[in-house]
Amino acid sequence: MTHSDPHNRSSWTGQIVTLCVVLAVLLWFVQMRRAPMQLLERRDCQNAYAAAKTQADSASVDARQPLGDNRTDRGAITCGELRKRET
Repeated sequence: MTHSDPHNRSSWTGQIVTLCVVLAVLLWFVQMRRAPMQLLERRDCQNAYAAAKTQADSASVDARQPLGDNRTDRGAITCGELRKRET
């Protein structure tokens, strides 16, 4: 009968914990890189809705992408979709 070596088991545990920490830090880093852009998008849409005077203006804002000309990703969310997510 073989017994597992406690040193070997703690080595595996340490590697698993290290991998989990590395993945958590990577996920946090990716989220923090995206967070300022999301804030700018929300603010841009809020300002556009505040400037809208009529229903047609609001519908126009619903259809547009936040930060319009400054976007590099054309498949981005629209202001209308962003507003639906917040409610």
